[in-house]
Amino acid sequence: MLAWQILAGAGCWPLMSAVADVHVGKAGVSWCSPVLEERTRVHFHNFADLQQKKGERIRSSTFTCGGHEWDLRLYPRGDRDAKEGMISIFLGIDSASKIGVDFDIMLKKKTGDNIRVKSATKDEFPWQNNAGWGWRDYVSRDKIVDASNNVLNNGTLTFEVRIRPENYCRRDAIPKPSFADDLSRIYQDDDTVDVAFKVEMDVFHAHKAILKARVPELAELAEPYDTENPIPIKDVEPEIFESMLKHVYGKDIDESYWGEHAKKILDASGKYGFTQLKSEAETWHVKNIKQNLTVDNAVDELLYADGMNCPLLKKASMDFIVEHGEEVIDSDSYEKLDKSPELRKDFVKAAFSSKKRKLAE
Repeated sequence: MLAWQILAGAGCWPLMSAVADVHVGKAGVSWCSPVLEERTRVHFHNFADLQQKKGERIRSSTFTCGGHEWDLRLYPRGDRDAKEGMISIFLGIDSASKIGVDFDIMLKKKTGDNIRVKSATKDEFPWQNNAGWGWRDYVSRDKIVDASNNVLNNGTLTFEVRIRPENYCRRDAIPKPSFADDLSRIYQDDDTVDVAFKVEMDVFHAHKAILKARVPELAELAEPYDTENPIPIKDVEPEIFESMLKHVYGKDIDESYWGEHAKKILDASGKYGFTQLKSEAETWHVKNIKQNLTVDNAVDELLYADGMNCPLLKKASMDFIVEHGEEVIDSDSYEKLDKSPELRKDFVKAAFSSKKRKLAE
């Protein structure tokens, strides 16, 4: 017997400015989901405990898109013709009509990232005999229930569905294509990745072609490796490397994250030649450090900036040292400038220039 419960309304692209949710089953106490835009999420709660056998399905409640009613049909142990150990997923239409449709079904990790993306275009979407379109061998059940893959969110399996009915795609309703959105959709997509990075105990996947276009130095490092033979990364924390890799795929880093991690991201992006991210990280680090420069750390920041080729940080540090010249010279940190005669010379020039300006005023 099919069991489903509507806990929230639903809509889909391009009718909404925010994602809607359809729930199947009862959510766990601490279940929550990330907010995405212009898509419909369908949540199958307590996935591991679903009792359907092979060939048996569970249907979501319906949601509306482009004047038609849709639902998502999950076979937790695969439909009759699926390979053993695979789950099947199909998009169904409950309207008595045939339409052309372009749709994606994305399996979400609890972090909000895609772990699997499948797309299809059908010139004539059927409704007879309760038919739907989808994939018999969508993903292995073991991959879902394995806690290390971070798929289930407190037991909840989440899909995201994007539907574009042909008869609703008016010219004025079609959004401008976004290369960043296209990149983010294939981030960590198991079907297309061809290289892996091992950072401590975590493994992250990527595409060599995208790395070559975005981070050539990292792409060169990745060339001899593949998904079965991961590249060992030993000098970056997993969380920082993941942030950098997400940025490669067009994902922005939250402002709240920059406050604590800007310098670590600056280190990582500088080491692996991600110049775009390095510039952004430097800007955030300068913003953070300006309020925290002291006589004791300004010289360290100056030396760091010089070594990392960070002009904004170098200027901020030098300005502070010049402004607090006597205190810095009397401090133990000033002796560190002996490591760089050129920086010491720059300091003397900047100090004289500053004194001339003050006399002129």
